[in-house]
Amino acid sequence: MKEGLWLLLPDEMLVLVIIGVGLALILGLIRGRAAMGLLGAVVLVLLAGPFIDALLDTLPGWMLFLLLLFVAVALFRRALSLLLGPRAADEAVGSLAADVIRAGFRLLFLLLCLPFRILWWVFRKA
Repeated sequence: MKEGLWLLLPDEMLVLVIIGVGLALILGLIRGRAAMGLLGAVVLVLLAGPFIDALLDTLPGWMLFLLLLFVAVALFRRALSLLLGPRAADEAVGSLAADVIRAGFRLLFLLLCLPFRILWWVFRKA
């Protein structure tokens, strides 16, 4: 539960999170303060759900795409952190970001050079 994967559960399954918190409290795996914090987070997620849905419905498509990319990178980082460790995940995400920036500059350079290449191709054929 430390990683917050329970946030990805549907609302109907959050009852199981509440049951799990209660069982962990009974068995002494967590303390009362941590249990109250987890239950408060569950209630907050349940109350914030409709507001988040309304906010996502009003966002334009390009902003939803950027949000989806951000979430995908965050999930990729979490998965790598789970598999390889946090430092290796940081290194992989940094390398991925550098590749994206490098590809953006290459695309910009290609778009700037494209008219000159077209002119060169037209005059070469003449």
